[in-house]
Amino acid sequence: MSERQRSRRQPALRMFAREYYEASLVEQGSGEYDPSFVITKLGARVNRMCVAGLLERMERRETEYGTMYHGSLRDPTGLHMFSVGSFQPELHADMEELLSRHEGNEPLLLLAVGKANAQMTDDGGVFTRIRLEEFNIIEGEAYANWLVDAADATLRRIDTYQRSRELPQEADAYRTADIPADLADSLLLAGAHYGETDPDVYMVGVLRALDSAEGNISAFPDDAADDSSGSLDEFTVDSDSEGASGGKSEEDISKIIEEHTLSADSGDGVAYDDLIGHCAAHNINRGEAEPVLDRLVDDARLYEHTFGRFKHIEAK
Repeated sequence: MSERQRSRRQPALRMFAREYYEASLVEQGSGEYDPSFVITKLGARVNRMCVAGLLERMERRETEYGTMYHGSLRDPTGLHMFSVGSFQPELHADMEELLSRHEGNEPLLLLAVGKANAQMTDDGGVFTRIRLEEFNIIEGEAYANWLVDAADATLRRIDTYQRSRELPQEADAYRTADIPADLADSLLLAGAHYGETDPDVYMVGVLRALDSAEGNISAFPDDAADDSSGSLDEFTVDSDSEGASGGKSEEDISKIIEEHTLSADSGDGVAYDDLIGHCAAHNINRGEAEPVLDRLVDDARLYEHTFGRFKHIEAK
């Protein structure tokens, strides 16, 4: 690879799941080959990212374009959703091995690098994923190192965000106050898009991560730290334990989604965020609902009527 090509490659930012999945601001490249970015509430400008966590979900999907893979990694703040496309055949053999081990209930910690991928619906909703580029299965020590690195990067953004809120929201004021160049422009854009943000929610994630890095917790329920103790090498998979959905099976979640799609459809389908919100009202988080929704589409129970809006096959 030439130096010119290498210079175009964006750095892989260390970032926890919550900061990324709460982002809804997309900056499109102005030219054909210019990169696009997802801008977070703390001002991170994300094109590529380095994430890590426990592999919680993994599945293969056959589409008209070929085989695809979808999965999720859990860190102390939530789930990173990732995908490998049919146009990435060089990763498919590794994905098959990963899928086999996951289906065998082997707990796996992954360190992954990928590109930010934001999908926008016709009603303005933005849903973030990572398009996987490479990954490694790691041990607890390497995961602890990543947690510390991601915590340091997040603390830097929190500190910069807090300083920026005390300034006039102008580029000149940011330069005078030595707001870092890699965050200055995106913080101005984030402020205009998101309004005021409470950085304490991200500080909680930092504290959980550092606690985990010290070996104080061994698993991560949704948006809360586990009370159990143990080292980072002691991840377990308990198929009998109840998840965030209160023990609902995929069949239960499918029924909830299908019934709502039928009842809430006024003729133009039901919006994605409406379906996810309805699931949340039944204590089913996005990480659990989204794979079931995708599977219902794959099984032809639902179809995408227009971009981001779904209809049931039995709808009149």
